[in-house]
Amino acid sequence: MKNLYAALILLFLCALGSDSRAQGYIRGGGGFGVGTNKDAFIVPAITRNDNGMVVSAQTVFGSFGQGGRFSLAGGYMITPYLGVELQLYYFLGTKQAYGSDMMPNGNSYARTGYSYQLRALPSLVLKAPTEKVQPYARFGVLVPLLGQTILEDRRHISAVNQTIETQLNINGKFSIGFESTVGVQYNITKNIGIYAELTYTGLRIRSNNAQYTKDITTNINDGTVTDNLPNRQTITRYIEFQDEITLESNHNTALLVTGQIPNDVGLFLDGQIDFNQPLNVLTQTSNFNALSLNVGIQYTFNKKAK
Repeated sequence: MKNLYAALILLFLCALGSDSRAQGYIRGGGGFGVGTNKDAFIVPAITRNDNGMVVSAQTVFGSFGQGGRFSLAGGYMITPYLGVELQLYYFLGTKQAYGSDMMPNGNSYARTGYSYQLRALPSLVLKAPTEKVQPYARFGVLVPLLGQTILEDRRHISAVNQTIETQLNINGKFSIGFESTVGVQYNITKNIGIYAELTYTGLRIRSNNAQYTKDITTNINDGTVTDNLPNRQTITRYIEFQDEITLESNHNTALLVTGQIPNDVGLFLDGQIDFNQPLNVLTQTSNFNALSLNVGIQYTFNKKAK
């Protein structure tokens, strides 16, 4: 995959110095995608009876790939049929349900997640050399440059009429995906065209580290708001993900008993415990697969005179 990425970049640079047949363009647009090939999230949706007994636990499937995208791209058609393109686009995901629990006594728990990313997409472009209506296809290597996945938890404790809201920001490891696009462009003039396209995104990102950035308790009776974040110890504020958890890892079931870390990241493995070091958790993978509909406008530069 790295060799393909390098080859696409080289081809793009070569196009910059190509002969007079080369025709450059810039384009910009936006669109919206829905998640596809969804994975099972860790936290289930729990159903209880009137006595509080769990009667079912349902798997929650999802993809963080659902959301909007806003792009800017530049490219060269080396021949009327073949070109290269480099696209930068900003992805802003919509919130996804990520597990919940509701008890008859009024206690409840719900988690949602979303992501935002800046992505680079070097691609090969295939286009039909027609005058007005041009079908085309594009195939590229997808590289997330910046961004995070955000998990938001909201708990309600009925006995004291309080809500607790937390936010965990997760950074991913370097990952590479792909995108393939089919579309059609209508050329209004020789220079200006509008396009509509369907894009499939295949991307999964492994977690690297995470940090709690919000921990607020609200007393509903009197409206008092307490910020708990400054009182969190390092082990309950920072997470480092590892592919293997051992007895030397900073992970201990004692934290599960006290409720200081979520049950869904607990392993019931009694490793060492150092409250001044980040918590060690097994690596997780986030799914960003999506199918998007995008529209936009393209400006094509005049060909160089021979």
